[in-house]
Amino acid sequence: MFLKTIRQKNGREKLCVYESYRDGRRTRQRTVRALGYVDELAREHDDPVAWARSVVEGMNAERDAERQSVPVEIHPMQLVDKRSANRRNAGVAAALAVYSGLGVEAVLRNHSRGRAFEYDLNAVMRLLACERVLEPGSKRAAWERRGRHFFRSDLSLDDVYRGLDELAAARDRVVAAMNRSIASHGGRDASNVYYDVTNYYFECDPDGPDGLRARGVSKENRPLPIVQMGLLQDSDGVPISYRLFRGNTQDGQTMVPVLSDMKEEQGIGRVVAVADKGLNNSENVAALVGRGDGFVFSQSLRGTRSDAELKAWATGGGWTTESEGFRMKSRQGWKTLHLKAEDTASGRPEDVRVEVKWVAIWSEKYERRARAERAKVLERARDLVAHPGRYTRHTHHGAAAYVRNVHFDDDGSVATNRELSIDEAAVAEAERYDGYYLICTSETDWDDGRVLDAYRELWRIEESFKVTKSELEARPVFVWTRPRIEAHFLVCYVALTILRLLQRATGVPAARVREELAAMSCSALDANWWLFDHRTNESDAILEAVGLPELRRKNMTTADVRGVFAKARRAGIPHKKNSPA
Repeated sequence: MFLKTIRQKNGREKLCVYESYRDGRRTRQRTVRALGYVDELAREHDDPVAWARSVVEGMNAERDAERQSVPVEIHPMQLVDKRSANRRNAGVAAALAVYSGLGVEAVLRNHSRGRAFEYDLNAVMRLLACERVLEPGSKRAAWERRGRHFFRSDLSLDDVYRGLDELAAARDRVVAAMNRSIASHGGRDASNVYYDVTNYYFECDPDGPDGLRARGVSKENRPLPIVQMGLLQDSDGVPISYRLFRGNTQDGQTMVPVLSDMKEEQGIGRVVAVADKGLNNSENVAALVGRGDGFVFSQSLRGTRSDAELKAWATGGGWTTESEGFRMKSRQGWKTLHLKAEDTASGRPEDVRVEVKWVAIWSEKYERRARAERAKVLERARDLVAHPGRYTRHTHHGAAAYVRNVHFDDDGSVATNRELSIDEAAVAEAERYDGYYLICTSETDWDDGRVLDAYRELWRIEESFKVTKSELEARPVFVWTRPRIEAHFLVCYVALTILRLLQRATGVPAARVREELAAMSCSALDANWWLFDHRTNESDAILEAVGLPELRRKNMTTADVRGVFAKARRAGIPHKKNSPA
């Protein structure tokens, strides 16, 4: 600490105690204590500056004394105290720093004002989100583990469950506040937005009163009821918005509502939506183009959306970019949109042409993957031919496409009164397109490399689904009323955003961030001392990003740790890696 003289606009001089600290990769200064104005201090001290310097020296001496070694008593026969938390987690302070910066607490405080419940709604969200990051589990498990934290969670289990209904009611305002905070503090590039759909299964009966659970096409090939979730992200993989849909909703019907919500909520101008072939339909393209937005969609060459002429061009010669195992070419063209009567001003079905650019790609890696995947489907197809009674409309998983004369009864089972055989012509037609990929975009002035780079970034949203399912264990879902289902996914969304922002700031993968935060725990040593036993390069990067380097220490008092948590509440959203602070 050092003395600093601050000259005010009115000419008066103020004496302050300052200290230097690290904020990410930059060294900053902050006020520790204001000692007063020189003219006022002169009434009590002959030399105010000399007196102020002595105060600083005393403060430094006191701090140095605190850093001196202290004796610790070890009692060999002492038993572990069963009544207290002998091990606590401190790494969650990094997650709480981001949580505080997202502005969730202010929204929940405002939502609670004037309402009849007495519990702390922010404490419910904070506990559930932190536990979802550290050790995903049930709501009951999160409540039972509340004692391992250095922040207070004075909640009953009933408070937690009742809080889910209120969290659902505040959902839109929470997401909006998070987006405002990210845009104003951490920075957000939403010129390209990435969208995809996945689903989560339930361990309960379908068709409940919530209106969400229903049997549909499960991404994990499970016969359980599911709910669909559309997720929108920016170029850094940081979530922008999400929405839940009934489990039997087709993927292609989900994108426009989520994009509309985002643009209305954030006032964002033109965006380019990037999505996979499942979202490439006339309704989505018409909605995007009609609003002045753009798109980058993949398109299957095997399906009916690609006509014979386009297929012949894509699989023919004339490649402009060639390297080992890779070829690419492009051309301008038109995409015909088949609009339904309800989507046109005339009230009649219409065909509308939109100018597009096609980028065709052949990759040896795609070819190997397509052949391997088809080999598995063909194995099921042969088993379907031999044992049709084993399969239904929902469990053949693509095998029926390679079986001739297959038919499904009204109950969805495969009809057993028909002679089935492998459709060799269908197999040969599928093999013809192995390795080929087609991208369709409205951005006709983009070069081929930019189109491909934009599409390749779609892997980030697939990774987010993997993180939510595997790392955050968002499924199976055990709650069943609509508000609690909404609250469950809001908690998962907040946890995912925290991990993604820490990943963006450090370059450490989200799954590893979660592991590092969970590992940064400490054990009760003696009296109010705690012993820390985990530190890696990754944990250092995380703590540096949120400005909490103190947690690198091996020994800390309870007061020290609580001081770190108090500091975390002021830390805010960390800046993107390699960007100016």
